[in-house]
Amino acid sequence: MGKLRIGMVGIGFIADWHFKGFKTNPDAAITGMCNVLFGNEHQRAVEMELLKMKCADLGIKAHDSFESMASDPEIDALIIGSINPYHYEQMRAAIAMGKHVMVEKPVVTDVEQIDEIKRLSAEKGIKIFPAHKFVYRRAVQKAKEFIEAGKLGQIVHSSFITTHTISDAHAKGWRAKKDIGTGGALIDSGHHLIYQALYLVGRPAKLQGFKSKMVLKNMECEDTAQVSLIYPDGSMAVIMQSWTSNHAGMINGTRIFGTGGSVVITDALYLNDERIDADVEYAGSFVSQSKAFSDFILKDIPPVSGLEDVRDTLKITFGAYRSADTDAVVDFKTL
Repeated sequence: MGKLRIGMVGIGFIADWHFKGFKTNPDAAITGMCNVLFGNEHQRAVEMELLKMKCADLGIKAHDSFESMASDPEIDALIIGSINPYHYEQMRAAIAMGKHVMVEKPVVTDVEQIDEIKRLSAEKGIKIFPAHKFVYRRAVQKAKEFIEAGKLGQIVHSSFITTHTISDAHAKGWRAKKDIGTGGALIDSGHHLIYQALYLVGRPAKLQGFKSKMVLKNMECEDTAQVSLIYPDGSMAVIMQSWTSNHAGMINGTRIFGTGGSVVITDALYLNDERIDADVEYAGSFVSQSKAFSDFILKDIPPVSGLEDVRDTLKITFGAYRSADTDAVVDFKTL
């Protein structure tokens, strides 16, 4: 296979970031795009026109359906950036068509679907790449290296905290519906915090979740969620995601301390308060992720965060929801 040719599903804001990320990748390029059309005939026609305009601006091919793009012999791989409920069936279809796949988070919304995707992809020799973009930041990977090298000593506590507002369109769109989003802030934006926690400090032993809806009252699910975790070695962590405020600049970030040192990832990576690496920007994570994807397909270099991390991320997410609904501590092994 020469240069990887990629088709992208979805025309939302995330599509622009993916396109920019692959723009600098010499081994791959996004060459086509489609959208999932729904609504009445007029609405579908409007969506199709928007797709054509976007593709014309980007200089790529507009496909009139997912099926036509997935079956195109000039496409080698797909980026699935559609809304949550479509991911599983679109992955199944992509595998059947022999296309490698990058899938936006959450990759699926049912833990049981992961085994089916693993089985089907193995049978067809297809590679599935979770779009867990933040673990491809150099700052996050260096933090992992410091932890594994013992520079923090015995880890005592970690925190993964992010709060920000979301647009009115997002707050009142599909994310507001439980049957579409499968949850609120935690399964959506909080997904990034959970897979990073898994990457940096591993699987918990037990967890307890809390959720609240304080500001975005129209939503069927939470606008704020918190998960408290304890690990097999006795260390603890907290994960908190909120869509309520932009006033947490000094609070947002990843902080891990141990008996011998600390790492902090905010505007940069800090080791024991010394600034080490500034590769923390949102745009840069797409650039690094694009290289990891093409390296996986073309060079067989496995992703940093794979399907088992998808499984564990969903277990923590749904375990936290179960805990919040039952006011109980949940054993991770039971999830």
